[in-house]
Amino acid sequence: MKNTNILQTSKIAIAGVLSLVFLNGCATTQNEANTAIVVQQQAQIETILQQQQQILTTLQSQPDKFSEQDKAIAKLTAQLDDLSTTTQVKKAAPIVIPVTPQASNDYTHKVILGQEEWVWFEALQTNFKSRVDTGATTSSLNATEIVKFERDGKDWVKFNLSHKDNSAVFPMEAAVVRTIKIRQTNAADALRRYVVSLPIELGDINTETEFTLADRSRMIFPILLGRTFLKDIAIVDVAQEYTQPKKQATANKKQPTSTKKGAN
Repeated sequence: MKNTNILQTSKIAIAGVLSLVFLNGCATTQNEANTAIVVQQQAQIETILQQQQQILTTLQSQPDKFSEQDKAIAKLTAQLDDLSTTTQVKKAAPIVIPVTPQASNDYTHKVILGQEEWVWFEALQTNFKSRVDTGATTSSLNATEIVKFERDGKDWVKFNLSHKDNSAVFPMEAAVVRTIKIRQTNAADALRRYVVSLPIELGDINTETEFTLADRSRMIFPILLGRTFLKDIAIVDVAQEYTQPKKQATANKKQPTSTKKGAN
């Protein structure tokens, strides 16, 4: 509709120009000088007509181009719809966070110990008073006259173990597990102490544990039991003492030879 209006307007303008030229030609028929002007104006009119025809042709072709573009867009839309319906969305795998099991509070299989207990040495056939100390890492025992020697290419020590309230002294020998250095506040140099592993019994507990050899003659208890011994097998109740029975020496078993304190 808009293209038709433009064409009609162009024809009216051309007709007006032709009429003007015609009238002008009639008025000056006798003037040959005006002939060239008329020819020039006619050429201009032809040029205008050609331009109007090109514009009309271009406008008439626009709907076809728009129709082709609409068809292409509709085709792409259909392809996208097909793709979205046929493609499955891959679900992300769930993240599994491992849960660390909480420590068991089952104490039924652990021995209850008091702050003081009797420790039995089978090789010596005797009990020693011990202090249960959760603040100490390694257990220790009262060892005097410690002498290091070599046996089968390995370090060994011999020492005397004694009670606090008894004059009996028990000579012992054991392989050296390792040596440790202990620095005391009132000593300039660190003290070297040997660590040995000895079998002991305490109630139903029958195990081998490490002891640091130290002179505990000034201490009340000749043996101190630390966390290494207590771990996984015992619980300490500081309100109790001697919760485990004191083991008795076997009647028909030969007693080890002991010496008196101060004897040569």
